[in-house]
Amino acid sequence: MIELLVVTTIIIVITSIGLVSYTSANRSARNGKRKADMEMVRQALVLYRTDNGTYPATNSFTTMLTTVSDYTSAKSVTDPKNEGSYVYGYTSDGVTFTLTASLEPDGTPYTVSNP
Repeated sequence: MIELLVVTTIIIVITSIGLVSYTSANRSARNGKRKADMEMVRQALVLYRTDNGTYPATNSFTTMLTTVSDYTSAKSVTDPKNEGSYVYGYTSDGVTFTLTASLEPDGTPYTVSNP
């Protein structure tokens, strides 16, 4: 009976460690996608400015994304969670732009900008 309790305890400990690692890996993967999306959109904005002389002057990420859709191959650029504070942001005055994303777990801002 004691052997069964020991084995059960070991299985529970190993399962707990695996679950924590899995959660951390998922969080890191979502943050990696956010960073990759920001870089891809930055490149599309630079190409757009090369052709048009200015960045899209809007403060809406979805409007900007629609405007530069010809310069990116991505069908959809959305935050992996796409809820609450985990949404992408864009601001521009036509001369400069700033892309933002909140990283997990604490909402640390990740910013990409171009002069």
